[in-house]
Amino acid sequence: MGFLQIASWNIEHLSGQPRAQRKQSAYALADHIEMAGIDLIALQEVYLTPSDEIVRLSENQPEIPSRAKSERRNSDLDIVCYLLEEHLDIKWEYTILGNRSSGDRSQLCAVLWNTERLTLDNILALDVKHNENNLALWDRKPHLLTFKTSIKVWRRGIDGSWSEQPEGRTISVVPLHMKSNYGGVTVNRQIRAMEALTLCDTLDLIRDQFDPSLIMLGDTNILRNDEPAIETFVSRGYIDLNNNDGATYWSKDFNEAPFDRIFVAANRLEFKYSRQYILRSSDLIQHDRFLSDHYMIKMSVKDYIDDSDPR
Repeated sequence: MGFLQIASWNIEHLSGQPRAQRKQSAYALADHIEMAGIDLIALQEVYLTPSDEIVRLSENQPEIPSRAKSERRNSDLDIVCYLLEEHLDIKWEYTILGNRSSGDRSQLCAVLWNTERLTLDNILALDVKHNENNLALWDRKPHLLTFKTSIKVWRRGIDGSWSEQPEGRTISVVPLHMKSNYGGVTVNRQIRAMEALTLCDTLDLIRDQFDPSLIMLGDTNILRNDEPAIETFVSRGYIDLNNNDGATYWSKDFNEAPFDRIFVAANRLEFKYSRQYILRSSDLIQHDRFLSDHYMIKMSVKDYIDDSDPR
């Protein structure tokens, strides 16, 4: 329990079709999340479902109440949480974040977490620019989420004796879903560069409002590590954990791409051994059929040391 497992996954139009026509199986999604052993996952491409929908596993099963932390609900995520709770005996919750347009019901970002490991402390909608040089930025408006953890660790005192002590940590998370490549690679590369710049500028203005243990993660749609957006993130003090452009997306039409990335604040001890891992199926067609055209990415972060611990 000394490490937090943090992930991101573009879940490809979750609940974007009537239930009988939906691509994904909630059972397959829950199985994949449980197999990954994660504590927190940022999701992209989540659709809203009716808040008053009665959700059951089958006709004779009990009603599954929403696990959402706001009025925004996704019934498939409710089922995923229910299945994770049934398998792990741990309560899971999620929150769905708003887009630039508050009326949007599709292509939303969400965060789902294990409540035994993490407590949601705050959500802050970031005041980024949404227009620059007549180009629209950040359709999927970025938010800063703050989570707190509390665990007990064994510490050895000066006299050599061991004692169990509580240890707390705060983690700041910014889910990302940047401009896609549809409509032209060149112009959208420029838009992503502007998105990265305005996001970093906004974070710099509110540094006293969040823990410096900052993680930004999600579907960046970045095609190569030489994009200006990457250069901005790196120059502003973040490490790209997918700097080698490991493939995180596959489709029969577009092949593979390194869209999904995790950025962590530089010079933070808790990220010293953090790496980005890609959960790539050996059967890409079946992965795409039951789950998504994106692979889940994950990292671990130390949960058992404070900021000054030398380990």
